[in-house]
Amino acid sequence: GLGGLLAFDPLSPFTAIVPIIVVVAIQTTPVPALWALGATTVLLVLTDLRRGPLLAAAVLALAAVIAVLLAVSAPIERVGASPVVLDSLGMTLQHNQVVAGTRLGGKLGASLSLFLLTGLLARPGELPRAMVHHLRMPYRIAYAGMAAISFRERFASDYRVIQEAHALRGTRTSLPLLRPLVRRWTAVPALMAGAVRHAERVSMSMDARGFGAHRTRTERSLPQWRVRDTLLVLACWTLAAAIVLCFGSTGLVLHDI
Repeated sequence: GLGGLLAFDPLSPFTAIVPIIVVVAIQTTPVPALWALGATTVLLVLTDLRRGPLLAAAVLALAAVIAVLLAVSAPIERVGASPVVLDSLGMTLQHNQVVAGTRLGGKLGASLSLFLLTGLLARPGELPRAMVHHLRMPYRIAYAGMAAISFRERFASDYRVIQEAHALRGTRTSLPLLRPLVRRWTAVPALMAGAVRHAERVSMSMDARGFGAHRTRTERSLPQWRVRDTLLVLACWTLAAAIVLCFGSTGLVLHDI
């Protein structure tokens, strides 16, 4: 996908999307959120052809569920105050209910899709390293986050191995429906033991390498801020400014839906 071709600095996508998320969140009209959600959905698919479609479908489904639930639970105004948009299957939705649900679902979906897009453009473990190099963040904080991310990846790997072993050896449960639940429950002690062993290895490795003994540390490869990163940040900040100019700096609606 485009993520491997563009090869952005890990910090530039995160720096670029923050103003857009803030500007979209303060608007009272759902139009900017819906435009951002549609654009980022396409970008998710183009950025990573393997994981992008699944993430885009999950974000759209979550945004739709939140929008419908909020629209149904929103208060109903008196008859004639707000026109009825939907009246079927025993459900009546007014215009204000639809706008409220669409606004919240669009904002949450746009924010989530933008954050997922930054994760596809740069691996999560690379962002703390870039913050140490560019923003002079103490590397102790950054590498603590990287260790937490590695723990999650190690848990996922160990869990797959345990599930494969249980599938090969079978379970003692006679009911087929309970076998997945039993396999997950019996994997907990093995995962806990693996977590303790992994923590001991990480601790010994940190002590052997002198973690925290000096204010800085050397890196095998340093993230590089290129012209493409500057262009990405400027383009996204310009887009955020354009949204403010079109729809109001305080979230006031200047244009009708």
